[in-house]
Amino acid sequence: MTIMIEDAQMERLAESIAAADGVSVAEVMRAGLLSLAEMRGLTPHRAPLRQRLAKLTQEIDAIPPQTPHDTRSDNEVLGYKEYGAW
Repeated sequence: MTIMIEDAQMERLAESIAAADGVSVAEVMRAGLLSLAEMRGLTPHRAPLRQRLAKLTQEIDAIPPQTPHDTRSDNEVLGYKEYGAW
């Protein structure tokens, strides 16, 4: 099915958002419609990609580090001796 935008201002706005985000106009329209559906309590079958990636990022950030914390001072990491000389 094809959706035609007969409002020139809305078409320019959709194109501007698409260009700024580096996505297609169809993706801008899809994200907008999904957002409206969510606000109105119509649960789409799948969350938008940004939300899914944000959730995944939170899960990854919650994983504890596997390597021990480096306890060296900044000078030791950079290889400086006690008085700043190499």
